[in-house]
Amino acid sequence: MASEIRGRVRSAGAAALILAATACAPAPSPSVVVGPTRDAVAPSETVTTPRPSPVDAGSIETHLLDAGYVPGSALFSTGTQIVWSADAPSSSEIWRYVPGSLQPERVYASPRAESSITSVVGSAAGYAFVELSKPSFGDGGWRVWFLSGPGTEPVQLAAGNARQAGHSPTIAMDDARIAWAGFDEPPGDISYVLDHAVSRLATASTSDPRSITTLLERPVREALLWYPCLNGNELWYGTIHGDLDLTGVGDEFHVEMLDLANPTAPPVPFVGSGNDFNPAVNDAFVVWKTSEAGDSALNWGTLKVLDRRTQRVATIPTEPANRPSIGGRYVAFDEIFHARLEVYDLDAGGLLELAPPVGSESNLSYGGELVHGRLLTFFEQAPGGGQPRIGWAMLPGE
Repeated sequence: MASEIRGRVRSAGAAALILAATACAPAPSPSVVVGPTRDAVAPSETVTTPRPSPVDAGSIETHLLDAGYVPGSALFSTGTQIVWSADAPSSSEIWRYVPGSLQPERVYASPRAESSITSVVGSAAGYAFVELSKPSFGDGGWRVWFLSGPGTEPVQLAAGNARQAGHSPTIAMDDARIAWAGFDEPPGDISYVLDHAVSRLATASTSDPRSITTLLERPVREALLWYPCLNGNELWYGTIHGDLDLTGVGDEFHVEMLDLANPTAPPVPFVGSGNDFNPAVNDAFVVWKTSEAGDSALNWGTLKVLDRRTQRVATIPTEPANRPSIGGRYVAFDEIFHARLEVYDLDAGGLLELAPPVGSESNLSYGGELVHGRLLTFFEQAPGGGQPRIGWAMLPGE
């Protein structure tokens, strides 16, 4: 049963709940990569029978923030806070809600005209976010910022332009580091940009954010770097070798890992399923998305789970999904039909349904699911459209 947190109603920009899938690329060619694991044991696909979850889904209470707190283009769980971008018409503010508190509070408001905060992450160390502003940064211009807390001045971590790419940087953060992957293009026509643009992967320390380490810089004709994921000294990310000239050969994409404790070590490719992307990692598991031949790396796909202790791989039995995230015990993801609110129980090896699916007693739609620790965040939308609501639940576990 959902409960509502009542707070000050405010006018804010709406998030599109149903995110449009990117256009399909030409058929990719699966690649074979070397073993990524410390014991060099290749993962093997297993057919397992899901065990009944010891958790009663009915005991997990979902909550909704007041309808006046309308999200913009970003929603994130830090494990202890819900963080989102908001404010009409361009998502120029960052807000947070700590479960148990009376109401949300504003963390940051951009002073720049036409500001759009496209991504925000956070941890105990503060917040990191990506901002666009055509008047301030130019057409396609972007910035990555670090904010140590409410009321503080943000520190600029990176700047670039992705006018032709059309994608702002993707970011990750833990208590010790911020990581981002972004494109930087010179001005010019598309052919010139393809020959001179670069894709960068970089980090900064939360204790010294002005000290930047560029880990990888690749011409976009060689690699497109996406979706960093931090797990201690491991930095995981997706890389696309794109068929940018549309020769018909197709894209190749896979997941790699860098050892941040050994900065001179080369990237280690992950042995996955072929056409792998969107890594989500903790010490015990690696979760990723694998796509069908002909699909874009950014499109929907099948979610896989590697148990790092046994090297066994399982498939999450859900509809095509995207953007997996991993907490202490559960995996959350965005499902293509937005018809179910469910998480995958890593202990039981099965799905846990948190709300009735569309077509039963409820016609609500869901999206933007993300879990960190025990805190799950999501969007909920009523039939017929309208403004999405910010939802959350505290999942069982340590």
